[in-house]
Amino acid sequence: MKTGEFNLKRIVQGVAAVTVSALLISCASAPQEPESNEFRLTLLHIDDHHSNLDAKRQTLVWGEQEWQVEAGGFPRVGAQIKKLRAANENVLTLHAGDALTGSLYFTLFGSEADARMMNNVCFDAFTIGNHEFDTGDAGLAEFLQALGTESCPTVKLGANIKPKVGESPLTPNREWQMFQPYTIVERGGEEIAIIGLDIASKTKKSSQPDESTEFLDELETARKYIAEVQQQGIEKIVLLTHIQYERDKELVQQLPGVDIVIGGDSHTLLGDFSDFGMESDGPYPTELTNADGDKVCIGHAYQYSLVVGEMQTVFEGDKIAECGGRPHYLLSNDIQVSDGIVTTYEPIKTALEDSDVFSFVEPDAELQSMLQEYQGKVEEFSAEVLAQVPQQICSQEIDLPRRDACADIISSGAHRLVAEAFLNSVPEADFAIQNGGGVRSGISQGDFTVGDAFNVLPFANTLVKLELSGSEFKQAMEEALAYSISDGGSTRAYPYGAGIRYSVDLTKEKGSRVSNLQVWDKGSSSWQPMTARATYVMVTNSFIAGGQDGYDTFYRVSERGRARNTGIDYAQSLVDYAREQEVLKRPQEFATQSYVPVGDK
Repeated sequence: MKTGEFNLKRIVQGVAAVTVSALLISCASAPQEPESNEFRLTLLHIDDHHSNLDAKRQTLVWGEQEWQVEAGGFPRVGAQIKKLRAANENVLTLHAGDALTGSLYFTLFGSEADARMMNNVCFDAFTIGNHEFDTGDAGLAEFLQALGTESCPTVKLGANIKPKVGESPLTPNREWQMFQPYTIVERGGEEIAIIGLDIASKTKKSSQPDESTEFLDELETARKYIAEVQQQGIEKIVLLTHIQYERDKELVQQLPGVDIVIGGDSHTLLGDFSDFGMESDGPYPTELTNADGDKVCIGHAYQYSLVVGEMQTVFEGDKIAECGGRPHYLLSNDIQVSDGIVTTYEPIKTALEDSDVFSFVEPDAELQSMLQEYQGKVEEFSAEVLAQVPQQICSQEIDLPRRDACADIISSGAHRLVAEAFLNSVPEADFAIQNGGGVRSGISQGDFTVGDAFNVLPFANTLVKLELSGSEFKQAMEEALAYSISDGGSTRAYPYGAGIRYSVDLTKEKGSRVSNLQVWDKGSSSWQPMTARATYVMVTNSFIAGGQDGYDTFYRVSERGRARNTGIDYAQSLVDYAREQEVLKRPQEFATQSYVPVGDK
């Protein structure tokens, strides 16, 4: 609806209201109870499903025992959303971004399977996340064209995304061609504005948008469009964000007018899961106050098609009076004990039902049938056993909280193994570097299959060789580490390697955080100091070779003609390495020799 239409509508409504009021006053009728101005709005939401369409095995700890249960999967997401939508009035169904990349469904089919299944569920609005740009503006354009149907016109949002008109496939002819900054919807006679935001710096530096596509500051953009919708007389305002939970909390306290935030990007689990051995990041929903001092409700729904958020809000007039609702962590009824004998499963089932965070859900039949169209090809592709894994190889990023099974390990064995696979595929390279975020899972004990390799390395990256000096490499490392601890940066920029080693101290100033750089000399079979003027051949993934995750110097080296894309898929390098090794052992050597985090200042 155009602004002028909004204004005319309100003038007509105002005249009508005055006329009716005058008539009521003139009538000698009995006193009437004042009409309630209470308005209830339900928001059903997910985020960060990352092409994870299948259910997963979930371990729960309850009653001093471990239990195994099937959890999530997009058919369960769809079933729960459809059930909750039918049970409530005034419902908004929202997706807070990062629908794409992260599984073989994306590797083999691009965005096709995700778009079809999202259309079946039918989201009112979707905000673009950083990983939607992993295949450039063209890949995102293809997805947005497939998302939404005539019967389900999903609105695509991204208020702070500015592709170049006439150059980007997202804006071939005009601004806001394939997505828009906000939408206005009506529920129960009330108008609600939904404004979409993407995480600016991270998307530019940790994904692969076109060079000409700009990302504007989240706070200033939100202020602009809040003011714009308020000028149209709309005071019920939802931010649909992909900017992380902590950033959401920061922003709402600086913004006027905001009532509700549905967010993503940080893969945040909200709600009390402590009775089942799971940690969360806060209550669901989280309550704060905006810059006006009014209540705001914040909801996130974790990751990988595991949780559907159900936020229940009550407005009095145009302000939030109550925040309520719950997360629905989606489970199968089929629960098994991990170790030991149990004669009845009713106690744990009752505990789960009473928890107010877990829900037993049968998969939606239509979505399950749709998924099966793709599952056969995925299973066929992924079934080949490449190697045996005698002991779990952890994906334990050095700068993230320690996992129980990996607590005694200084660094990530999975990342080290990936870097070794790079060197195996490009033997002329002196060393290999892999950023933390490019490795998405550990390696489980037992059979290691093709599917496992692509789950470890799920993105559309290839191997790139760069010729660079020792000083250029150190500069790139310093840049990445600075980015990893900066506001709006990503901890997953941290470098892991093979054929190289170094010490990191994040308490020091930029330029002095990396020391003791050494390179493995194949001729002498010994570690040698990296020298500033010497030239080295490095192999890495195309993502950071292009300067993403803060590795700006790698981009400059590439621009100067000292880079060659080998065309080898980075996941295929792990496939080839595992097949040659036959047995994948937990690494004992790591590139990071010592590490001092920022918190040790």
